[in-house]
Amino acid sequence: MPHFPLQKLKSQGHGKVHLCAAFLKEAIQECKDVLDDAAITEIIKTCNVIKNEKVAATKKKVKGQAQKSAKRDKAAEAKAKKLANELYGDSNQYDGYDEMGEQYEDDFF
Repeated sequence: MPHFPLQKLKSQGHGKVHLCAAFLKEAIQECKDVLDDAAITEIIKTCNVIKNEKVAATKKKVKGQAQKSAKRDKAAEAKAKKLANELYGDSNQYDGYDEMGEQYEDDFF
């Protein structure tokens, strides 16, 4: 079997995923006459474990990102509201007029 630099593929990131997958598929196909049911079952188990680890890592990463962005949005929103209040004053004093305008639109349009 030819030597294939898997470490080199791993170090280059996801750009070479298709080459690694093709290599593994080809290696398994070439070894199918030698592999028995137990060996094939072990290969499948190993692939499933790797897949589950990647899915769990992705979920953890996405969950962490969502929490971080929500915190940043709240902080940015509070800062923007404070700045708007400082520049333009509190806009709550006109809420009554806004409600009257909304009622007018609902009644006549």
